[in-house]
Amino acid sequence: EYRQRIGGFGSVLQFRDCYLIGETLFAEMRDYIALSPLPEQPKTLIDINTADSLALISLRGIGPTTAHDIIAYRQRLGGFHSKEQLFDLAVVQQQNYELFEQEIWCDSCKIRKIDINFVAPKELAEHPYMTPPRVRKIIKHRQLKGGWTRIEEMIDDDILSEDEAERLAPYLRFRLSATE
Repeated sequence: EYRQRIGGFGSVLQFRDCYLIGETLFAEMRDYIALSPLPEQPKTLIDINTADSLALISLRGIGPTTAHDIIAYRQRLGGFHSKEQLFDLAVVQQQNYELFEQEIWCDSCKIRKIDINFVAPKELAEHPYMTPPRVRKIIKHRQLKGGWTRIEEMIDDDILSEDEAERLAPYLRFRLSATE
């Protein structure tokens, strides 16, 4: 019962600590105790869109500075749509990424979307994929045209290149009225 409660004995000393075993009985039994290794617990994947700094630091290859930078970038970005976006950060290099790659995932449903037809210029400018010239172009064209219904229109209007559109697509929402 005690073994079940503690999840198995990991060492002879844990066996000794069992409340039913006294020092005398332990000394007599010590040479006859053989423990099998505890079964390895399956690792839980860490969602980089919700992980706090402690969860990130628990990963090999991520220290406090990297964890802080990941969280700050995630906030500015609105969430990650792929774990490879971590390479956008200077603190994430291929060698440390390979150490934790199999232990992370990202739930792209948690991305904070930008309502491109109604977002304030200041909020738009805070997104890391936006440059000041692009923000000015979006705002100016939006005032003239009234907005877009899909990202392809932004490509056709020469607001975004195809590469920029692909990069931004997960973060944009296209509503034509603020009440939709």
